[in-house]
Amino acid sequence: MNKKIAKVRTTADMIISLVVLLAGAACFAVRSTGMMILGGVVILTGLVLLFMLKNGYKIEGQKELFKKKEHFFPETRFDAIYSEIEAGRMITDFKDEDKAIVVRLDVYTSQSGKRFAELYKYVPYDYKKQVELKEVL
Repeated sequence: MNKKIAKVRTTADMIISLVVLLAGAACFAVRSTGMMILGGVVILTGLVLLFMLKNGYKIEGQKELFKKKEHFFPETRFDAIYSEIEAGRMITDFKDEDKAIVVRLDVYTSQSGKRFAELYKYVPYDYKKQVELKEVL
């Protein structure tokens, strides 16, 4: 069962974009050459943000909006993490380590507390999925 994950705009993304657009419009309305140029640049930035900002995730079959957090671990922790995810439990200690990053755990959390996790293992030049998206407690 391969669920699809899509990046979506959040309310915060829209608010940030609209605030930048309004600030640009206010600068543009001053009617000074310098301020009009600045206002045009800020409006253009607001438009780019409006189309580019997507900080939320939508999981197929779920109504909530999720936030993604990535955790990285060394190879030695792969078996322990794999068995926990396969059992539907969430590991409790997220002590990321900087050395020998081979295992990546993506955790999607909603505001209601629902969690999904995916586990990846590094194969040269790419992370290969080891555990499909699975709900964990």
